[in-house]
Amino acid sequence: MSNSQTEKKVIPKHSKKEVLRELDSILSSDMFSRSSVLSNFLKFIVEETLEGNTEGLKEYTIAVNALGKPEDFNPQIDAIVRIHAGRLRRLLNEYYTKPETISTIKIEVIKGTYVPVFRTYPISKPKTEIKTVRNTKVFTRSKLTLAVIPFRNLCPDNDYKFFVDGFGEELTRLFSTFEDIAVIAHHSTRKYATNPEDIRVIGSDLGVHYIISGSVKRSSEKIWVNVELLKTMNGMQVWSKTYNYPLNIDNLINIQDQIVENVCSVLGGYYGFIIHENSRFIEPLASNLNSFDAAFWNYYFHMNYSEDTYLKTRKALENAISHDPNYATGLAMLAELYVLAHSLGYPTVEDPVQTSFKLTKKALKIDPRCQHANHEYGWLQVYLQNKEEAVKALEYTLTLNPYSVSLMGGVGFNLACAGEFARAEVLLTQSLTLNPHCPWWFYFGFFLVYYQKGNYQKALEYANKIETVDVFVKPLTNASAKAQLGLIKEAQEDVKILNEEFSETMKNLYPTLDAFLLDKSLVKNIIQGAKKAGVNLD
Repeated sequence: MSNSQTEKKVIPKHSKKEVLRELDSILSSDMFSRSSVLSNFLKFIVEETLEGNTEGLKEYTIAVNALGKPEDFNPQIDAIVRIHAGRLRRLLNEYYTKPETISTIKIEVIKGTYVPVFRTYPISKPKTEIKTVRNTKVFTRSKLTLAVIPFRNLCPDNDYKFFVDGFGEELTRLFSTFEDIAVIAHHSTRKYATNPEDIRVIGSDLGVHYIISGSVKRSSEKIWVNVELLKTMNGMQVWSKTYNYPLNIDNLINIQDQIVENVCSVLGGYYGFIIHENSRFIEPLASNLNSFDAAFWNYYFHMNYSEDTYLKTRKALENAISHDPNYATGLAMLAELYVLAHSLGYPTVEDPVQTSFKLTKKALKIDPRCQHANHEYGWLQVYLQNKEEAVKALEYTLTLNPYSVSLMGGVGFNLACAGEFARAEVLLTQSLTLNPHCPWWFYFGFFLVYYQKGNYQKALEYANKIETVDVFVKPLTNASAKAQLGLIKEAQEDVKILNEEFSETMKNLYPTLDAFLLDKSLVKNIIQGAKKAGVNLD
């Protein structure tokens, strides 16, 4: 079994030399020679794409490098790049519809992206031909979109067709249960089984950000299923995994179920690979106003806790909700953010728990099955000290999408805070086994489980896995666990951080922990460890 998460280029249909020759033909035409702006625009994005720099093709880089804008250019205020992109698309379409145009390649800039696509094109066409421009779909800006195209059957004699075809249908069905990802109906992708296309073209046709594809092959003893995740904007393979099983005809459906569930667990959900991969390219200096970007800011905050990131995330979510008051997921995210800020000592709203409760109730009224809202409702019940209601709500949340390991781990952490340690350990273990990529507070959940058991060595192991620098939790868990193990000297660096950087929080440590940990003996035990280590709590 192999697993690769490194980006790998799809083999292009046209050589770099061929594309550059076509680019020169376009730029030397009368149409483009009259517009240095559009010529520079096209030249820059084509050359950057050929060099593999597609992730950098954003409004800012195009404005500064191709259009001569100053380094303080702000694409949120100035829409000049989007305006010229529209002009460029229209001029390219006009260029290729001219009867005298002779070419083997067509360069297109599809709406929704600045990455050009290079397609095979007729060498010539009759002057009487009426050119039909293919309509392209606009990529949604409300959430990530995904399509599953039919798997390739590489089995001898094309057998096991039912098994191969089932992957597309089952993956589409299960991914549709994830509210963070929009999924194209599988029947819309069936045509690509017999009419293969460039991934970027398929992405344009369907209006999707990602595509899942795969293949199935077998020998007399084994069956292999390869699954890959492709990014449509640049045609890159960003994840792949090969599953292999002993060939057992009577067990094929179970094999299919296991593979489909594993793929959904690894790729889907709020902390799954798709959202993680996409969030790497968020611009840390800009706050966008739509739900798509606000959701990524929220993810970015959870993976990179700091007061600065919190403030940007809060602004992005508040702006998104002001533009769309019925954005249920955004309401739930903002509710969670207000409460977390309260616990972490960041600036927040007055009476954050009650404010968050109102936002969550509004989100549930808009969408009663919103996973984020139901999850936040259960978490708020912990803050309201209603253990029975919290456990009930959190367990119900799991039923909304049992395949989401992100939800599984999040609920596991919440249940640890509620004092349901055995159940929390099971859920956290299952979550990290399927997808080890998680926010730091999943490890904090494990710390709480083992600290409560008195297994301080194991608690320290998980405290060491917490990676966050602007939160008191990491030095506190380290210092408390080390002190309980008698490692007072080793705890002094953590004690210094707590006393110097989190002195105000340490003076109010009991109410801070008591607000979200319902097992009061656990709270006292953590504070006891901090005192042993020498943390100043007065």
